[in-house]
Amino acid sequence: MATRYADIPVLNHIATILTDARRLYHRAARLADDDRDVVNRIELTLGERSMLLTEIQERMRTLGEPPKPNGSMLGAAHMAFLDVRSVFERDVKSALVEVSRGEKYLSDELRKAMRREDVSADTRAFLGVVLDRIVSGEMRFAGKREEVEHRAL
Repeated sequence: MATRYADIPVLNHIATILTDARRLYHRAARLADDDRDVVNRIELTLGERSMLLTEIQERMRTLGEPPKPNGSMLGAAHMAFLDVRSVFERDVKSALVEVSRGEKYLSDELRKAMRREDVSADTRAFLGVVLDRIVSGEMRFAGKREEVEHRAL
């Protein structure tokens, strides 16, 4: 049975992923600094994810829970990996791979949350709209990633 009590942890989990994603995308933009098109795509996505984070936090407030602004240990590990990788591979492809991985993880977690029966219908509908916006970001990077990989051949 769906209750609003399940909504808060789900929304907080997605907010945590978005917090991690924003940090990761800042670093990825620095990796891709020699390709203005990729940097622009990352910055556009970064802005969109920041707006989504604000919307999710507002929804949490509406449900009576203050948002928790911290990222996760997994996100910190992912960023450390990206920092190490950037020492060896300071390139556009690495940036695109990391952003694509972040977008995929976010969309996978949204799909899992939407399948939960204990989440209210309102929150599932809200997450569906969020997912649509994430998928458009995934597509933005998939095409560019194919182009960059094709150039490298």
